[in-house]
Amino acid sequence: MKPALSRIYRHAGAPTLPRVEDCVLSGQHELRVTIRSGANLGESLRAALSRYTYGGGVGRFCAGTARGLRYHMIETTADAERPFGYGAPVDETREVDLIGGAITIGRTADGATLLHCHAGFSDPGGDLHGGHLILDHTWAGDEPVVIRLCLFEHGGYVTGDDEETRFHLLRPAAMRPGEHS
Repeated sequence: MKPALSRIYRHAGAPTLPRVEDCVLSGQHELRVTIRSGANLGESLRAALSRYTYGGGVGRFCAGTARGLRYHMIETTADAERPFGYGAPVDETREVDLIGGAITIGRTADGATLLHCHAGFSDPGGDLHGGHLILDHTWAGDEPVVIRLCLFEHGGYVTGDDEETRFHLLRPAAMRPGEHS
């Protein structure tokens, strides 16, 4: 068996070290959210979150199907500063089985809730797909979508520019309830 080949990629921006950022977050709320058939995932999640004080959170798809969904995949660009980026949206109108997905809940600089999701799913033919799922353009299918969430009351994730990757990223931030960076 041949060893796997790997290559080192260096982003155009100045290296940001350390790349691992962390902070201690407290005041967790553990939730199980069930989104009914036909409901919009982004709208339904925001409605469920509106009952809680939080700065951010994380979640995972547990079960369900979706239809009318939109997602993006990473592709190579012609921009030397950002040689990788999200490609054009892919719209899937058929009912798909959600295999898994990771959701990050953060805040924009002005405090608005931001939902970021990467997910995998299988189409009716059994082919696998996945990418950056746009929750505001995705609806629950015939089977309700079940999501497990952990919200952080005293901290979370806030968007900001990253000099090294030239992407707008979610970064951990400690904050008090109602405070935004």
